[in-house]
Amino acid sequence: MELSSEELLNKLNEKIMFGEELMLQLKPVQSIDGVMKLHRKIHQEILFLKKLQKSKKIKMEQLSCSNLTHLGAMVECVTRPGVIAVCKIFHIDDSSKLVIDIISDEGKSWTKVIARNPKSLSALSAGKASYGARSILDQADDYLECAKLYPCMYQPPKVIFEFMSGIEEILANKLKAVGVIVKGEILPDSSQSEICDESYDSESSDEESINNSQKTTLEEVSHCMEDHPEINTLNLDVTAMMAYVSNMTNGHYNYVFKQDVLTQQCAWEAERPVKPVLEKLFEEKTLVCCETAWGDFEKIVNTLGGAMEKRRTAELKTMVKIYPDDFGGVDDYPRSNLKVRGHVRLRSKIIFNFGHRMKALTVSANEGYVRAALQQGVTYAAFIHESRALTEGKEPTATKLTL
Repeated sequence: MELSSEELLNKLNEKIMFGEELMLQLKPVQSIDGVMKLHRKIHQEILFLKKLQKSKKIKMEQLSCSNLTHLGAMVECVTRPGVIAVCKIFHIDDSSKLVIDIISDEGKSWTKVIARNPKSLSALSAGKASYGARSILDQADDYLECAKLYPCMYQPPKVIFEFMSGIEEILANKLKAVGVIVKGEILPDSSQSEICDESYDSESSDEESINNSQKTTLEEVSHCMEDHPEINTLNLDVTAMMAYVSNMTNGHYNYVFKQDVLTQQCAWEAERPVKPVLEKLFEEKTLVCCETAWGDFEKIVNTLGGAMEKRRTAELKTMVKIYPDDFGGVDDYPRSNLKVRGHVRLRSKIIFNFGHRMKALTVSANEGYVRAALQQGVTYAAFIHESRALTEGKEPTATKLTL
């Protein structure tokens, strides 16, 4: 039954109000990576609907093709606890990319949100669609392939497909068989195979880069060894080795230096000693580093270090296995293509990628690199500690405090 112009206008007004309500719901979570992109998508839909409203020439097909139903489902998911990113772009290779709807559980879960009609999904997966249309099974393959390229703590993220309108049982079982976790109401299989979408969940082909305003906490990018006993190898960054041998961390923190940054680190060391943390971390673990890390560390010690710091460096060398930078083969696609810019320096890329190939936990004070890499979609298994500089050479010109 065809709707009258007045009924169509009422439906249009309801959709506009729905879209505006969605934008309000995003305000409390606007700091989450990618939420502002989702906000823009909703805003664009509203602008399109308002143009229809002004024209007064409304057709039912125009209302049906609105993407607000899918966007509403996205908003419902992103406002749940534990979400760290939305609409996140990952590259599969130089020419292919994938947009992950929702990333949660500290990066361990990837969720695709589907609001399409269940009958439509089944029909499309059975091949009853126009040539080139991608089924939900095709999209599952994409997610699973991409997840293998971007492991979190050396495990591919769990792939979850959440069906907001439900999914028919046969299709749900096919997804489970390939390794997808299915969420949503499981419905009886329908004999109807025609495609009659009431809503359309668009595969984003947006070339616009996501405006990353990462608010990820330190705990979400740094994983304590106690939580991951399966990792027995530690990859030492230059900053970790400096903190380990520094006079400051070995009892000589009672100084006021001419350099404010060193005095500040002494105050931190008095409150939060770093060496005991590192020693506890090193217990019963294999310590490794690459030639670039050891070479740069040794140069710094030889230039700035004092006698005791040099002695500790010699002792540390007996504890650490030093490997060539390229040990373990070539980097995977995401890490080899990590762009060197800003906090992503070449030396850090070499060191962290070496740790990844060794399946090690990289111990570092370089939180900036981990965060910058995360903004490019690359995660590392890392333990982040506070930075400590070499100080023995500066002690003769510093003021010693009485403990």
